[in-house]
Amino acid sequence: MAKKQTFGDKASRKGGSEFKVAKLVYSVKSEKTQAWKFMEKNVRIPNGENEQKVLNDFISKATN
Repeated sequence: MAKKQTFGDKASRKGGSEFKVAKLVYSVKSEKTQAWKFMEKNVRIPNGENEQKVLNDFISKATN
């Protein structure tokens, strides 16, 4: 018979990752139609970094 394997078993075997992933949703105003649209991105946050600073930097780069 096959061994029962749980998700916890799989996750613990892979080891630690060097980053976290955050889903960032931000709004941008269209220059052409003047309508607001929402952008959605997955942002990698390295371990040891300030999450808020990384997200703010990403937003400032994306809107410029």
